[in-house]
Amino acid sequence: MKTKSWTVLLAVLGLGFAAAQQAFVYTGFAEIHEPVRLPAASWTWFPDAELSGSLVDGTVRLLGVEETRRVWRGGAVIFFYEGAGAAQLAYLTRNLGYSLYYDLDADRGRFVGWSKIENRLGRPLAFERLTFVAGEVPLRSGSAPVMSKSARGLALDAVAEAAPMPSYAGSGGGVYRYVLENPPTLEVGVNELPFLKADLDPVYTWRYQGSFAPVERIAFTRGYTFTAPAALAGGLVNVRADGILLGQAYMQDAAKGSRVQVWLGADPEGRAERRIDVLKDERKEKAYRVRTTLRNPRSRPVRVELVEGFSARELVLKLPPGAERTPQGYRYVVTLKPGEAREFVYTVTLRY
Repeated sequence: MKTKSWTVLLAVLGLGFAAAQQAFVYTGFAEIHEPVRLPAASWTWFPDAELSGSLVDGTVRLLGVEETRRVWRGGAVIFFYEGAGAAQLAYLTRNLGYSLYYDLDADRGRFVGWSKIENRLGRPLAFERLTFVAGEVPLRSGSAPVMSKSARGLALDAVAEAAPMPSYAGSGGGVYRYVLENPPTLEVGVNELPFLKADLDPVYTWRYQGSFAPVERIAFTRGYTFTAPAALAGGLVNVRADGILLGQAYMQDAAKGSRVQVWLGADPEGRAERRIDVLKDERKEKAYRVRTTLRNPRSRPVRVELVEGFSARELVLKLPPGAERTPQGYRYVVTLKPGEAREFVYTVTLRY
């Protein structure tokens, strides 16, 4: 997934609320651009304790002037440069970052995305706009990683009701950037903001994915299938139906309009009976006719996915209409109406 930076205007790190400043917010860290007015030749910066202990080595710099050197002394940083006047102090801090999760109400078809922004800088931060970065953004110190495998942004072009609208700000360098205009003040601690509300048509889904075996019954994994209403960053999804939590599932990154599936484990009703007729049983060649009976006992439609693979030197498959041949076997997808039963029959020859 390609992503780029997103701009967050935060407050100047002083007492109480800070004046507007810009930052790029990632999972677990942020790059802040703080406006400063520089005298000629040199300037000394005194970061406070919360900020100083969270700085990422090698990321402190001045923008808008030509630096010649820096000296770190007793908790202060002395900058030497050519030029003067308006500039920006830029640095990475681990004391500001975010994560996200989603809520799916399967009955209502309601999908809500939530961002959890953690402010550990010791003071409220007033935003003019908030930019999130989506994609894989590794942050390392020496050879040791100091963050999770990837930093995933909100990557959205849909918006929550009564919440700020994230707008696409372009892409480049392998990342997307999205800007959230007029966000509320970030208080110290964890702030949760909805960044997406969308109406979906989630379909209850059974899936069997495995290798062929001559067994009389197969069990399905249960979940939901829906179309992504926007570009979605991967995260946990809380799935609810009939007023209860059905479970949590991890959703992968998804492009807008793509098929999204979240899986919740076994379904006690998710079973299919199979009849296996042996057509040939020799040491180097075996052949079967497989008849699978699919039944939907629910009062709502069920999407059924059968993905089966075969291990043999040579494989001959005769599939019914609607089934898709794959390199290892087949894929068959059908939606059953409430109470509907359907048979899926194929023959397979395995040569060893």
